[in-house]
Amino acid sequence: MEISASAATTADGLTNGEARARRIARAVIFALVLAVGLAGYIGAGIGDRADTAAPIDTEAPRLGGDFPAFYGAGSIILDGDLDVLYEEDRQIEAQLGLGLDGYLAFAYPPHVAVAYAPLAALPFQVSYLAHTALMAGAYIAALAVLSPVVPLIARWRLPLIAVGFTFYPLAVAIGGGQNAALTVLGFAIIWRALHDDREVVAGVTAGLMMYRPQYALAAIGLMFLSRHWKAVAAAIATTAATWLGTALVLGTTWLTDWFDAVLPFVERDAEVNAPNSISALGFMQAALGVDSPVALVVGLVVAGSVTITLMYLWSRPQAFALGDRMAALAIGSVIISPHANFYDAAVLVIAGAAVLARSDRTNPPFKLLAIGWVALLPIPLLDDLPATHLAIFMLVAFVVMITATLHWSNAPMTARDLFETADERKVEAHA
Repeated sequence: MEISASAATTADGLTNGEARARRIARAVIFALVLAVGLAGYIGAGIGDRADTAAPIDTEAPRLGGDFPAFYGAGSIILDGDLDVLYEEDRQIEAQLGLGLDGYLAFAYPPHVAVAYAPLAALPFQVSYLAHTALMAGAYIAALAVLSPVVPLIARWRLPLIAVGFTFYPLAVAIGGGQNAALTVLGFAIIWRALHDDREVVAGVTAGLMMYRPQYALAAIGLMFLSRHWKAVAAAIATTAATWLGTALVLGTTWLTDWFDAVLPFVERDAEVNAPNSISALGFMQAALGVDSPVALVVGLVVAGSVTITLMYLWSRPQAFALGDRMAALAIGSVIISPHANFYDAAVLVIAGAAVLARSDRTNPPFKLLAIGWVALLPIPLLDDLPATHLAIFMLVAFVVMITATLHWSNAPMTARDLFETADERKVEAHA
């Protein structure tokens, strides 16, 4: 879609195309809100957490996706059983009556369970709707945070909200009880804070993202390489404060105790969810087997190569634009993660924002964004494959982003350059 600067405009200054996109976006958002509200109301026959004797219909669709794991963890906190949070029998008990055939392991740090305690005080269906609204709000907040540094977001915010809500990885994360939208918001805040030279805010945000250590550690390490000393110090202080607060309750050995408790969960999840993994190592293990030495070597080589590339970009902050480096960080941190599921591809929102940052109002790169939106849709013909095609897309997206970043190198070019050859640009220049 290309918009001419001379296109007809509406009374409020929008082009006809922009006005039409906003009307469509409102309809899409309304339909999604109605669908989620109806699903929460029906709830597949699920009652609140006190309804532990409710029969489980394993054939009925389960409300909330992975949300029962978080809801159950919060209910354990409400019951004062933080010290047995990771015991399998206790998690099974906490998730009774939530429509599960078995249980979903909760393996996040203890303070995450504490954060979910207020939601666990609500009836399950109400809690799910509240959580869905919060995650949707996190995505909207990410767009708001980035609007001052990416002007196209401000002008196209409503359509971009609708696009995000229908973007497969993000839609599954929001509707499936996951928190990938918070990761998107975290990266957005770090980008904006570094842009505004508010390093402490960037560091505190990175420290708070330790609920997903693979992303937080990547962000902190790369900020260190780019010599954002205040940000790194703030991140370390925030992480230390979190550790200390938990240690006051669970003792100074809580970190190693947590690792020991969740390691079996993580290993089991890596096997069960291998077809959904989009990290380099997870994808290779899904394709060749968890115990395959070839999968281990190839996965580590790819992850190592991505890590070295990220280190190169971030060690040269004067050579490469912040938005481009943030896009590389968002995609790369998923690829190098020991384990990342398909909904973690929601971080591609940051890459999309970086592409928009390279554009102007008269030529939004919507064709490029549409390719990403469509490419990450589930493909029924690929359902029987041992690994997801989303992992390949993530690697391709990283390579394309790095190639474009090296080409741009702070040059005032637009995202259109991804599609045009040098000869095509010469023809335009002569014209």
